[in-house]
Amino acid sequence: MNKNRLNICQVSLAGNIPIILKNLKNFEKFYSNVFFYLIVPNKDLQLFRRKIKSKRIQIISENKLIKFKKFKNISNLILKKTDYYNQIQSRLTWYYQQILKLSFIIDFINKHKENIVIWDADTQIINKINFFSRQISIKYGTTSYFHRAYYDTNKTLLKSLPKYYISSLAQFVNLSVIEQKFLKKKLKIYSLKENLSINITKTIMKAIKDSHKKYNGSMFSEYELVGQSNLLFEYRKQKLISGLRDWLDGVLTNNQIKLLKLLNFKYVAYEHTHPNSFSKNMLKRKQSWSRLIFLILNKISNNLYRGIKHHIKYSINWLIPTFR
Repeated sequence: MNKNRLNICQVSLAGNIPIILKNLKNFEKFYSNVFFYLIVPNKDLQLFRRKIKSKRIQIISENKLIKFKKFKNISNLILKKTDYYNQIQSRLTWYYQQILKLSFIIDFINKHKENIVIWDADTQIINKINFFSRQISIKYGTTSYFHRAYYDTNKTLLKSLPKYYISSLAQFVNLSVIEQKFLKKKLKIYSLKENLSINITKTIMKAIKDSHKKYNGSMFSEYELVGQSNLLFEYRKQKLISGLRDWLDGVLTNNQIKLLKLLNFKYVAYEHTHPNSFSKNMLKRKQSWSRLIFLILNKISNNLYRGIKHHIKYSINWLIPTFR
């Protein structure tokens, strides 16, 4: 057990290898004791091991958790009576990678009794982030996203939602040992008689089926589940955190990164697999300054406006009633 080590879990396809290598170097600048657990498709296992040679990374086949075919069969048995059975088939790989992350972090804490962070494989850290305090996760949030379907599923899984919250979709989510016990209780994971990944697959996919009569593409988020479970365990005002993600169309230069760091941005996400003109081949292009400045100004203005609303809503929904 190493309580001082920062453990990072990532699930990745081969296209993220350049980002992962750069991100490892960035993490090593900020944290002296960091270790990555990288879950990858079995067919790409040797490719990852050839390209990524670091004592700080353990590369794991996704098949060790649950094979996609097994996940798909279980999911389809649950979803077969829904009106969106055919529609959701193309999205099952997206749900699969979420199950892999949840399965790994819960099992990791069971075995090692150490805190862990899920970090998106297409995202690079550019400023230090404090993930835990007093062995409890620091609650972060963003005002950039708010997808009601996620919270409908969470209400089924967690039985209740925080009184007030913003999105936990900040490209990462942190889970402490004590919060993992709370999450397991909420998900009714009491024993390991059944394979953990199978158990979680059944729990999540059944909650999706029970919570949604109409198809909505994205009906579950592992980040929102862990984030809201953490808030239910110990409620705290979510700290606003910001990075660049939407509408980038190239890789940032060192000088552009320096500007973002000065403005206290914490990460940059390169969503190069999205099917739009901005994302396609973005890792082969440099980000233009004109577009970057536009994105920065837009992000800062939104952060200021929505950030003020966040502080006001938190006060109304949480602080004022406590004085009655």
